[in-house]
Amino acid sequence: MNMIASTPTILRGEVETAHRLLWIFDGGLDRDLESIVRKVDHRAWIEWIYSGTEYAREFKDGPMLVESNADSALLDAYISSWAAQHWGGLLLSAQPFDAVLQHLRALRHAQLPDGTTSLLRLHEPRAMRGFAVGSDSYTTAMLMGPIDRWYWCEWNEGRGDWYRLDHPSPGHGQIARDSLNVSDQLLGALDDQGIDYRNLGFVRRLRAAGISGLENASDELLAEAVRKHAADAQTRGFSCDEDIYGFLDVYFRYHRQLFAPGSALAIILDDRAVPAWRRLQQANALMEEGHA
Repeated sequence: MNMIASTPTILRGEVETAHRLLWIFDGGLDRDLESIVRKVDHRAWIEWIYSGTEYAREFKDGPMLVESNADSALLDAYISSWAAQHWGGLLLSAQPFDAVLQHLRALRHAQLPDGTTSLLRLHEPRAMRGFAVGSDSYTTAMLMGPIDRWYWCEWNEGRGDWYRLDHPSPGHGQIARDSLNVSDQLLGALDDQGIDYRNLGFVRRLRAAGISGLENASDELLAEAVRKHAADAQTRGFSCDEDIYGFLDVYFRYHRQLFAPGSALAIILDDRAVPAWRRLQQANALMEEGHA
Protein backbone atom coordinates (compact mmCIF):
# COMPACT_ATOMS: atom_id res chain seq x y z
CA MET A 1 0.00 0.00 0.00
CA ASN A 2 1.32 3.45 -0.93
CA MET A 3 -0.57 5.39 1.77
CA ILE A 4 1.25 6.84 4.75
CA ALA A 5 0.20 9.02 7.68
CA SER A 6 1.20 12.65 7.43
CA THR A 7 0.97 15.95 9.31
CA PRO A 8 0.68 19.59 8.25
CA THR A 9 4.37 20.06 9.10
CA ILE A 10 5.41 17.13 6.94
CA LEU A 11 3.13 18.32 4.15
CA ARG A 12 4.67 21.80 4.17
CA GLY A 13 8.16 20.33 3.99
CA GLU A 14 7.29 18.03 1.12
CA VAL A 15 5.73 20.73 -1.05
CA GLU A 16 8.56 23.25 -0.55
CA THR A 17 10.31 22.04 -3.70
CA ALA A 18 7.14 21.75 -5.79
CA HIS A 19 6.89 24.05 -8.82
CA ARG A 20 3.12 24.41 -8.39
CA LEU A 21 0.26 22.97 -6.36
CA LEU A 22 -2.99 21.46 -7.56
CA TRP A 23 -6.12 21.36 -5.45
CA ILE A 24 -9.36 19.42 -5.78
CA PHE A 25 -12.20 21.16 -3.95
CA ASP A 26 -15.87 20.22 -3.58
CA GLY A 27 -17.96 23.09 -4.91
CA GLY A 28 -21.11 21.44 -3.61
CA LEU A 29 -20.11 22.27 -0.04
CA ASP A 30 -20.19 26.04 -0.60
CA ARG A 31 -21.81 27.83 -3.51
CA ASP A 32 -19.30 30.67 -3.11
CA LEU A 33 -16.25 28.42 -3.14
CA GLU A 34 -14.84 29.77 -6.40
CA SER A 35 -14.95 33.35 -5.16
CA ILE A 36 -13.50 32.28 -1.80
CA VAL A 37 -10.55 30.67 -3.57
CA ARG A 38 -10.00 33.74 -5.74
CA LYS A 39 -10.07 36.04 -2.72
CA VAL A 40 -7.30 34.02 -1.09
CA ASP A 41 -5.23 33.79 -4.28
CA HIS A 42 -6.32 35.87 -7.28
CA ARG A 43 -3.60 34.23 -9.38
CA ALA A 44 -5.12 30.75 -9.02
CA TRP A 45 -6.36 29.02 -12.18
CA ILE A 46 -9.72 27.27 -11.75
CA GLU A 47 -11.57 24.74 -13.90
CA TRP A 48 -14.75 22.90 -12.95
CA ILE A 49 -14.31 19.17 -13.49
CA TYR A 50 -17.95 18.47 -14.42
CA SER A 51 -18.19 21.30 -16.95
CA GLY A 52 -18.46 19.98 -20.48
CA THR A 53 -19.92 16.68 -19.22
CA GLU A 54 -23.45 15.35 -18.78
CA TYR A 55 -23.47 17.26 -15.47
CA ALA A 56 -22.82 20.62 -17.13
CA ARG A 57 -26.02 22.16 -15.78
CA GLU A 58 -25.00 21.39 -12.20
CA PHE A 59 -21.23 21.59 -12.63
CA LYS A 60 -20.78 23.91 -9.63
CA ASP A 61 -22.25 21.23 -7.38
CA GLY A 62 -19.24 19.09 -8.24
CA PRO A 63 -15.47 19.35 -7.85
CA MET A 64 -13.14 22.05 -9.12
CA LEU A 65 -9.47 21.70 -10.00
CA VAL A 66 -7.29 24.61 -8.93
CA GLU A 67 -3.69 25.38 -9.87
CA SER A 68 -1.59 27.70 -7.70
CA ASN A 69 2.02 28.62 -7.14
CA ALA A 70 3.82 26.68 -4.44
CA ASP A 71 3.93 29.81 -2.23
CA SER A 72 0.19 30.39 -2.53
CA ALA A 73 -1.79 31.47 0.53
CA LEU A 74 -4.14 28.60 -0.37
CA LEU A 75 -1.81 26.26 1.52
CA ASP A 76 -2.25 28.15 4.79
CA ALA A 77 -6.00 28.44 4.23
CA TYR A 78 -6.29 24.73 3.53
CA ILE A 79 -4.29 23.65 6.57
CA SER A 80 -5.79 26.16 8.98
CA SER A 81 -9.49 25.85 8.16
CA TRP A 82 -10.51 24.30 4.85
CA ALA A 83 -9.34 20.78 5.71
CA ALA A 84 -11.66 20.85 8.73
CA GLN A 85 -14.58 21.43 6.36
CA HIS A 86 -13.61 18.49 4.14
CA TRP A 87 -13.34 20.76 1.13
CA GLY A 88 -10.91 18.48 -0.68
CA GLY A 89 -7.23 17.66 -1.08
CA LEU A 90 -3.84 18.69 -2.40
CA LEU A 91 -2.28 17.08 -5.47
CA LEU A 92 1.28 17.06 -6.81
CA SER A 93 1.95 16.32 -10.47
CA ALA A 94 4.70 17.02 -12.96
CA GLN A 95 2.25 16.73 -15.83
CA PRO A 96 0.29 19.69 -17.31
CA PHE A 97 -2.83 21.02 -15.62
CA ASP A 98 -4.99 19.90 -18.54
CA ALA A 99 -3.71 16.33 -18.19
CA VAL A 100 -4.82 16.17 -14.55
CA LEU A 101 -8.14 17.83 -15.43
CA GLN A 102 -8.77 15.35 -18.23
CA HIS A 103 -7.90 12.47 -15.90
CA LEU A 104 -10.23 13.55 -13.09
CA ARG A 105 -12.99 14.25 -15.58
CA ALA A 106 -12.66 10.74 -17.00
CA LEU A 107 -12.90 9.31 -13.48
CA ARG A 108 -16.18 10.99 -12.63
CA HIS A 109 -17.83 7.55 -12.65
CA ALA A 110 -17.06 4.17 -11.14
CA GLN A 111 -18.03 0.88 -12.76
CA LEU A 112 -19.40 -1.34 -9.99
CA PRO A 113 -19.10 -5.15 -9.86
CA ASP A 114 -22.81 -5.60 -10.66
CA GLY A 115 -22.39 -3.66 -13.90
CA THR A 116 -24.02 -0.45 -12.70
CA THR A 117 -22.37 2.96 -12.74
CA SER A 118 -22.00 5.39 -9.84
CA LEU A 119 -20.44 8.80 -9.29
CA LEU A 120 -16.85 8.49 -8.10
CA ARG A 121 -16.43 11.17 -5.44
CA LEU A 122 -12.65 11.50 -5.34
CA HIS A 123 -13.12 15.03 -3.99
CA GLU A 124 -14.54 13.54 -0.76
CA PRO A 125 -11.53 13.18 1.61
CA ARG A 126 -13.48 10.92 3.97
CA ALA A 127 -13.50 8.25 1.25
CA MET A 128 -9.86 8.44 0.16
CA ARG A 129 -8.47 6.13 2.86
CA GLY A 130 -10.91 3.46 1.76
CA PHE A 131 -9.67 3.79 -1.82
CA ALA A 132 -6.06 3.60 -0.66
CA VAL A 133 -6.60 0.53 1.53
CA GLY A 134 -8.84 -1.35 -0.88
CA SER A 135 -6.93 -0.79 -4.13
CA ASP A 136 -4.20 -3.03 -5.47
CA SER A 137 -1.18 -1.46 -7.19
CA TYR A 138 -2.85 -1.55 -10.60
CA THR A 139 -6.04 0.15 -9.38
CA THR A 140 -4.01 2.72 -7.42
CA ALA A 141 -2.05 3.53 -10.58
CA MET A 142 -5.32 3.92 -12.52
CA LEU A 143 -6.78 6.07 -9.76
CA MET A 144 -3.76 8.38 -9.54
CA GLY A 145 -2.94 8.59 -13.26
CA PRO A 146 -0.80 11.73 -13.80
CA ILE A 147 -0.96 12.57 -10.07
CA ASP A 148 2.20 11.62 -8.17
CA ARG A 149 0.99 12.45 -4.64
CA TRP A 150 -2.42 13.06 -3.11
CA TYR A 151 -2.77 14.64 0.35
CA TRP A 152 -5.97 14.83 2.36
CA CYS A 153 -7.26 15.25 5.89
CA GLU A 154 -10.01 13.35 7.66
CA TRP A 155 -11.41 15.82 10.18
CA ASN A 156 -13.23 14.07 12.99
CA GLU A 157 -14.54 15.57 16.23
CA GLY A 158 -12.15 18.52 16.29
CA ARG A 159 -9.03 16.64 15.18
CA GLY A 160 -7.45 16.17 11.78
CA ASP A 161 -5.87 12.91 10.62
CA TRP A 162 -3.61 13.60 7.64
CA TYR A 163 -2.65 11.13 4.92
CA ARG A 164 -0.66 10.93 1.71
CA LEU A 165 -1.13 8.49 -1.18
CA ASP A 166 1.78 7.96 -3.58
CA HIS A 167 1.58 6.77 -7.17
CA PRO A 168 3.20 3.31 -7.52
CA SER A 169 5.30 4.68 -10.43
CA PRO A 170 5.49 8.46 -9.97
CA GLY A 171 6.16 10.37 -13.16
CA HIS A 172 4.87 7.57 -15.36
CA GLY A 173 1.13 7.73 -14.77
CA GLN A 174 -1.33 7.60 -17.64
CA ILE A 175 -4.47 9.68 -18.09
CA ALA A 176 -7.65 7.64 -17.55
CA ARG A 177 -9.74 7.03 -20.64
CA ASP A 178 -12.78 5.57 -18.95
CA SER A 179 -14.47 4.92 -15.61
CA LEU A 180 -12.60 3.20 -12.81
CA ASN A 181 -13.53 -0.45 -12.30
CA VAL A 182 -14.33 -0.94 -8.62
CA SER A 183 -13.92 -4.43 -7.16
CA ASP A 184 -15.88 -6.06 -4.34
CA GLN A 185 -12.70 -5.78 -2.27
CA LEU A 186 -12.58 -2.02 -2.82
CA LEU A 187 -16.29 -1.60 -2.02
CA GLY A 188 -15.72 -3.54 1.19
CA ALA A 189 -12.79 -1.31 2.11
CA LEU A 190 -14.89 1.81 1.51
CA ASP A 191 -17.64 0.43 3.76
CA ASP A 192 -15.11 -0.52 6.45
CA GLN A 193 -13.51 2.91 6.30
CA GLY A 194 -16.87 4.59 6.77
CA ILE A 195 -17.55 2.50 9.87
CA ASP A 196 -14.03 3.13 11.17
CA TYR A 197 -14.45 6.88 10.69
CA ARG A 198 -17.78 6.81 12.52
CA ASN A 199 -16.38 4.75 15.40
CA LEU A 200 -13.35 7.02 15.76
CA GLY A 201 -15.77 9.91 16.16
CA PHE A 202 -17.57 7.95 18.88
CA VAL A 203 -14.27 7.31 20.68
CA ARG A 204 -13.39 11.00 20.67
CA ARG A 205 -16.85 12.05 21.82
CA LEU A 206 -16.75 9.55 24.67
CA ARG A 207 -13.31 10.82 25.71
CA ALA A 208 -14.61 14.40 25.72
CA ALA A 209 -17.68 13.41 27.75
CA GLY A 210 -15.55 12.83 30.87
CA ILE A 211 -17.10 9.43 31.67
CA SER A 212 -15.61 7.92 34.82
CA GLY A 213 -13.29 5.00 34.12
CA LEU A 214 -12.60 5.77 30.49
CA GLU A 215 -9.62 7.95 31.37
CA ASN A 216 -7.72 4.77 32.27
CA ALA A 217 -8.57 2.92 29.06
CA SER A 218 -5.99 2.96 26.28
CA ASP A 219 -6.98 4.26 22.86
CA GLU A 220 -6.71 0.73 21.45
CA LEU A 221 -8.87 -0.80 24.18
CA LEU A 222 -11.54 1.88 23.92
CA ALA A 223 -11.59 1.68 20.12
CA GLU A 224 -12.12 -2.09 20.27
CA ALA A 225 -14.88 -1.70 22.88
CA VAL A 226 -16.62 0.94 20.76
CA ARG A 227 -16.40 -1.28 17.68
CA LYS A 228 -17.94 -4.20 19.57
CA HIS A 229 -20.71 -2.31 21.32
CA ALA A 230 -21.62 -0.13 18.32
CA ALA A 231 -22.30 -3.35 16.43
CA ASP A 232 -24.30 -4.63 19.42
CA ALA A 233 -26.32 -1.40 19.48
CA GLN A 234 -27.42 -2.00 15.90
CA THR A 235 -28.70 -5.48 16.75
CA ARG A 236 -30.84 -3.81 19.45
CA GLY A 237 -32.43 -1.43 16.95
CA PHE A 238 -30.19 1.60 17.42
CA SER A 239 -29.51 2.35 13.76
CA CYS A 240 -28.66 6.01 13.14
CA ASP A 241 -25.31 7.38 14.32
CA GLU A 242 -26.78 9.59 17.06
CA ASP A 243 -28.78 6.71 18.50
CA ILE A 244 -25.74 4.42 18.41
CA TYR A 245 -23.67 7.05 20.20
CA GLY A 246 -26.47 7.52 22.73
CA PHE A 247 -26.40 3.78 23.45
CA LEU A 248 -22.61 3.85 23.86
CA ASP A 249 -22.84 6.80 26.24
CA VAL A 250 -25.38 4.95 28.41
CA TYR A 251 -23.38 1.73 28.20
CA PHE A 252 -20.07 3.22 29.34
CA ARG A 253 -21.57 5.73 31.78
CA TYR A 254 -23.86 3.27 33.58
CA HIS A 255 -22.08 0.00 32.96
CA ARG A 256 -22.52 -1.40 36.47
CA GLN A 257 -26.22 -0.57 36.62
CA LEU A 258 -26.78 -2.05 33.17
CA PHE A 259 -25.50 -5.46 34.25
CA ALA A 260 -27.01 -5.52 37.74
CA PRO A 261 -29.50 -8.39 38.39
CA GLY A 262 -33.00 -7.40 37.25
CA SER A 263 -31.65 -4.14 35.81
CA ALA A 264 -34.45 -1.71 34.92
CA LEU A 265 -31.94 0.03 32.65
CA ALA A 266 -31.34 -3.16 30.66
CA ILE A 267 -35.09 -3.72 30.33
CA ILE A 268 -35.55 -0.22 28.89
CA LEU A 269 -32.70 -0.57 26.37
CA ASP A 270 -33.84 -4.01 25.22
CA ASP A 271 -37.48 -3.04 24.54
CA ARG A 272 -37.50 -3.15 20.74
CA ALA A 273 -41.17 -2.11 20.69
CA VAL A 274 -40.10 1.39 21.76
CA PRO A 275 -38.24 3.67 19.28
CA ALA A 276 -34.51 3.93 19.95
CA TRP A 277 -34.57 7.64 20.72
CA ARG A 278 -37.37 7.14 23.25
CA ARG A 279 -35.47 4.32 24.97
CA LEU A 280 -32.46 6.60 25.34
CA GLN A 281 -34.63 9.32 26.85
CA GLN A 282 -36.12 6.83 29.30
CA ALA A 283 -32.72 5.36 30.18
CA ASN A 284 -31.16 8.73 30.95
CA ALA A 285 -34.22 9.88 32.87
CA LEU A 286 -34.10 6.72 34.98
CA MET A 287 -30.44 7.20 35.83
CA GLU A 288 -30.89 10.89 36.57
CA GLU A 289 -33.69 10.06 38.99
CA GLY A 290 -31.47 7.51 40.67
CA HIS A 291 -28.78 10.16 41.22
CA ALA A 292 -31.19 12.90 42.36
